[in-house]
Amino acid sequence: MNTDKLPIYPVEPWTITETSFDKANNYRNETTFALSNGYIGTRGTYEEAYPFDLDTGLEGNFVNGFYESEEIRYGEANFGSPLRSQSLLNLPNMKETRVYLDGELFSMEEGKMEDYSRRLSFKDGVLERKLIWTSPSGKKVQIEIKRLVSFDIKNIMAIRYQVTPLNFSGEIRFTSVLQADVENHTRKTNPIVDYGPFGRRLEPLRLISEGKRMFYRGITKGSGLTLACGCSHSIDGGNGTENISCETGEREANLSFTVHGQQGETITLEKMLCYSTDLDMEPEKLDNFVEEILDLAEKKGYTELANSQKAYLQQFWDIADIQIKGEESESLQQGIRFNLFHILQSAGRDGKTGMGAKGLSGEGYEGHYFWDTEMYVLPVFVYTEPDTARRLLDYRYATIEQARNRARILGHEKGALFPWRTINGEEASTYYPLGTAQYHINGDIAYALCLYLQVTGDIEYLKEKGAEILIETARVWADVGSFAENKGGKYCICSVTGPDEYNVLVDNNFYTNLMARENLKAAKGAVEYLACHDRETLERLQRKLDFSEEEMILWQQIIDKMYFPYDESRQVYPLDDGFMMRKPWDESKIPEEKRAWLYENYHPLFIMRHRMSKQADAILGMYLHSNLFTAEELKRNYDFYQEVTLHHSSLSTCIFGIVACDIGYYDEAYRYFSQSARMDLDDYHNNFYAGIHAANMAGTWQAIVNGFAGLRCQDSKLRFCPSLPETWESYAFKIKYRDALLKVVVTKDETEFVLEAGDKITFCVDEKEVTMRAEAPIVRMTMRPVIR
Repeated sequence: MNTDKLPIYPVEPWTITETSFDKANNYRNETTFALSNGYIGTRGTYEEAYPFDLDTGLEGNFVNGFYESEEIRYGEANFGSPLRSQSLLNLPNMKETRVYLDGELFSMEEGKMEDYSRRLSFKDGVLERKLIWTSPSGKKVQIEIKRLVSFDIKNIMAIRYQVTPLNFSGEIRFTSVLQADVENHTRKTNPIVDYGPFGRRLEPLRLISEGKRMFYRGITKGSGLTLACGCSHSIDGGNGTENISCETGEREANLSFTVHGQQGETITLEKMLCYSTDLDMEPEKLDNFVEEILDLAEKKGYTELANSQKAYLQQFWDIADIQIKGEESESLQQGIRFNLFHILQSAGRDGKTGMGAKGLSGEGYEGHYFWDTEMYVLPVFVYTEPDTARRLLDYRYATIEQARNRARILGHEKGALFPWRTINGEEASTYYPLGTAQYHINGDIAYALCLYLQVTGDIEYLKEKGAEILIETARVWADVGSFAENKGGKYCICSVTGPDEYNVLVDNNFYTNLMARENLKAAKGAVEYLACHDRETLERLQRKLDFSEEEMILWQQIIDKMYFPYDESRQVYPLDDGFMMRKPWDESKIPEEKRAWLYENYHPLFIMRHRMSKQADAILGMYLHSNLFTAEELKRNYDFYQEVTLHHSSLSTCIFGIVACDIGYYDEAYRYFSQSARMDLDDYHNNFYAGIHAANMAGTWQAIVNGFAGLRCQDSKLRFCPSLPETWESYAFKIKYRDALLKVVVTKDETEFVLEAGDKITFCVDEKEVTMRAEAPIVRMTMRPVIR
């Protein structure tokens, strides 16, 4: 990871600006300027639709949850291996707009370009491009293009395209294209995948252009899912009536609007683009639905949609923004806001979709949902936008039946085992040592659910969905292990893979065993709560799940006897039973160009036989459940894992930084935070072209709020342990907790707490309990001395 790069873009507090058109950086910038709303996602490609090669660009338009499926080919298939793939599918592009000046096609690759800028505004949620272009024949125009993906109407993307002739009057023609001849760039974006999707995967059922609209409906060849899309157009400006012409081919349709442009007069084309699928309604209803949504969007117009976009984002930033003052704060500030903006864009909000590791910004990881959502992203939403957190949990509940089926395939007669990677709720990982073996996904989902319940106090969610998730995940933990005689009767879980994917199919992965135990505790606590407070709900669950409270006897035995590997000589918790027996890793023997991509350059057995770790694993468990460890234990384990962790995952450095804060290693914490804050924005891993790293983006919020401010919510108790990086003057953030909104401002001298909403809140600061009420909404506490 190259962290010595200078900022790629100018450092600005609320925007990202590109000041020149450079094909060499185009692929990366398409991800930077990607827009989405959790349902539609579009890459930051140009309206001109340049025919870039596979290494220069990827036109990308996606709908969350809409995937193609292929038969997976195995050399030697195992029982229970997924038989069909799930890949987020690249969809027809309707952004394409060609502009002709008296017949000359506008292209940034020809003529002369001046005053070019492309800017993404986090406050407005709008991508804007401005430039002055002189055609080869000397015609000069000013072009301004704005694009948004609406948070107000989830099916709508809107474009405003403005052209102003500067030195001539003449014919201006806009040609809007619906391009359905699209395919995924699988060989580039997912190079180790050999099952596709390759080639065209949508079969057209309807493609027309009529009036001022174009429509498409198609069905996937493999998954059998149906997509419908359409775009509407309106023209303002020009001398005289517009002339309209249309063409329709097998996979492409276009509409052309020709007007007479007067020198100095602006001509505006507004395009409303609508996408919908049969995941939301019956296929036969899609065409009418697209028509109705386009009617609604046209009635609102671009200006109203832009105003709604700004209002939504203002509400988000009012709570989620983190403000930093001090040395280096401007570049870090930009990085944090960039990260928060992208995770806000990426989260499914309908309860039927989750959030991909790459959001909706690219094809990386096939668009799959992983544990990243629950462990990194969802905690941010729990404290800032809990309704979105709930919707992400709803997705897991909506797929619990598939998780039950998966558990049966794995030999568990009861319970549910959630998939390691998925879109439709079924396991999509073709390599079980790095996929299905990661049983900790059950504990991760249970942890996220418990955090949501503790922070929000949403008891109704526990009754409606939460308790069922906790019971079904706990049942798998109660079946997957055994009380081993050679371990003194302790409960052992064998042949699993923890978060660290360099140590696979191990016995007693520390993180897995810890999360399993805490999952069992939470399930037992939920059942006991219902037994006392809502017997009717408990009895309903007992009937539905064939569940008996007697199962909790075994749960308690496992809780009491869970085994954890421990090394007496170092007094640390090794990653697993065999970790200390493995050959020490010698980084000096690995060529520098191969170090970050070990699985691409070395046989898995070579990697797995060495004592090293790809990423935060046991340390992650100690962060999540820091109240279960002493400061001395945390320090010893942190020091040990500093020696053996390679940080080859974008999910790692933010976690180490948080634990470094817990043990007083503030300089290391700041170094790790700095590495993660601009990891994507400055493309430290040189792979940003394939899509964002959503987990790391969310991890930067956690690094400040859970790291520097020491926020934890454990055992339903909120606590802070504030610290301030040496080069900063202050930082400030807000969190929601139950019915309260709390603002926290940390300076060199004090920490200020402001109760901005709610009647009362209780929390601890450095173990001192504080209760705030609306009538006295400000509390200031002197900062404790920080020893470096």
